[in-house]
This record gives sequence, C-alpha cells and structure tokens, in this order.
Amino acid sequence: MDEAKLSRGGLLGGVGFVVLSVVAALIAGTPPKITDDKGIIKYFADNQDALKIGSYLNGLAAVLFLWFLGSLYSRLRAAEGGTGRLSRVAVTGAVVAIAISAIANAEMAYSAIHPSLDHVPAAYKMASVLLGYTAFAAAVFTSATAVALWSTKTLPKWFAYAGEVIAVLWLVAGAAVSTERDIVFTVGFVAFVAFSIWVALLSVMLYRKEA
Repeated sequence: MDEAKLSRGGLLGGVGFVVLSVVAALIAGTPPKITDDKGIIKYFADNQDALKIGSYLNGLAAVLFLWFLGSLYSRLRAAEGGTGRLSRVAVTGAVVAIAISAIANAEMAYSAIHPSLDHVPAAYKMASVLLGYTAFAAAVFTSATAVALWSTKTLPKWFAYAGEVIAVLWLVAGAAVSTERDIVFTVGFVAFVAFSIWVALLSVMLYRKEA
C-alpha cells in the first residue's frame, strides 16, 4: 500500500467529517432552548429516530476527523520543522475536542434511546455544557493550525486569518459553560458553520496542493 497516497487521501477525511457532522446537527430540526424543559422532552420524543441516526453519524464523523487529523499533522509537522510545537498543540486541541464532544454526544444518544426518562432535560443541559468545553479545545486546534499554516506559508494568509476569527468565535461560544443565554448558543452555531466551511476548505486545499 502506498503510504503517501493513503496519507493524501486521509486529507479528504476532513470533508467527510464536515458532511456527516452537519447532517447530524440538522437531521432532527431546530433544537429547543436550553431553558425549555417541556420543549426538550417533546423534542426528544418527537425526533427519537432522527436523533439516534444523528448520534451514529457523529461517531462516524469523529472517525473521519481523526484520519484527517493524522494527515494534517504530518504535513504541518514537516512544514514547521524544529520542535513542531504548533503542530503538537493543534493535534492536542483536536483530540481533546473530539473526546469531550463524544461525551456530549453520548448524553444525547442515551436521551434519544430513552426519551421518556425524567433525566432528559438535565442530560440535554449537560451536553450543552460539555459542548462549551469542546469549543475551547476547538479554539486551540483552529488557532494553532492557522498560525502553523501562516508561519510556514503552507496556505494563503487570508485563510489563516479566517481561522483566527473562527477561534475567537469558539472562545465566545465557550461561555455556554457558565450561561444559558440564547446569544451564546447563536454564536456557537455560527462558529460551528464557519468552522465546518474552514475545515472543508483546509481539507480540499491541502489535497489539491499535493496533486
């Protein structure tokens, strides 16, 4: 097996990750407000099958992201040289983000399987807090990757700058760990959309760069 081709193909895992995670996020429709306990219970009862599918798709998305991350790390590390500090910071942030989001997804998945249980609103709120911590880790990954891309001239500066803006959005979205205000969740949604586009572009741009 050609390791170079396998590694290059792994870059497209970023696109697969984006497609699956976006479908998983949208498949059950608009989620209820974090403060609406009755709405949360109804949401899980009415969208049980869609939420189950979404949970599984999130798991598949994580698999593809980790394959993408391996290919991304090898390229950033080679371009950076030296100690590879930025590359290691980026991959650490990404792995932490995946780990925390997996716990949040598990909360959602269990609630989807057992939507009639009284714990559903609490589990939904806990998942929200966990996703807030995921946002902090995602900010580290995005920022470190952007700096590495800019400092090594691997991709255009505008793309790196866009990554830093997204990192700031993630930091704001992280406020979900300490507040239930709607504006924070709106920022989180914007950060998720922007991040998804950024990762898809990163995946394709690096893949084409090695064509």
